[in-house]
Amino acid sequence: MAFDQQGDMVMKNKSWFCAGLLTALIMSIIACGGSIRYAERDPDMKDFHPRTIGLLSVDLGTYGEAKGAIDEIIIAALIEKQWFATVLTSDALKNQLKNDQELQNTVADYLLKLNTVNYSDPALSKRIGDSLKIEAFLIVTVDSWNYTTVKEEKVAKAGLSMKLVEAGTGRIAWKAGHNIVEEYTFLRPDLKNAGKSVVNAMIGAMPH
Repeated sequence: MAFDQQGDMVMKNKSWFCAGLLTALIMSIIACGGSIRYAERDPDMKDFHPRTIGLLSVDLGTYGEAKGAIDEIIIAALIEKQWFATVLTSDALKNQLKNDQELQNTVADYLLKLNTVNYSDPALSKRIGDSLKIEAFLIVTVDSWNYTTVKEEKVAKAGLSMKLVEAGTGRIAWKAGHNIVEEYTFLRPDLKNAGKSVVNAMIGAMPH
């Protein structure tokens, strides 16, 4: 009798554990589905189809844990799409900036104006495009990349905002934002995997 009770207890614990894992998996699938949160395209730039592109900047904000990982994810997604003849990698950009002080200053001035007064300076943008030999560049902000608690539920959050800029004119052809919130019970979801889902959804919706 005692053995049966113990066996029942083990089976109940296993069932409860499996149910918890199944719930977490379902929530993960729900979180990853659907369209991106928002997207806005310049209607006058429907014929903008860049063949060369680079990731100009990633603003990590307070989410330093995303450093390096998010750059790699975005570059890999751009290359995987095979939409572009050239994708300027993060390492290539860093090398050019390191060896070109004028380009460093130009990028810094451009980003300062964009971030402080929301002005995409066409002269600076063109200079960047000419120096890097790219027709377009992405500017990315990490909006969330952390584990937290929402209404007593443990969640993993990954979110990004993106701007696609035509280098020659400085015009913002497309901007978008997306995030994933995954509930979990026991095992923390990998933020890098959540980040990949966010990036893939956003790059998939990006005009090209």
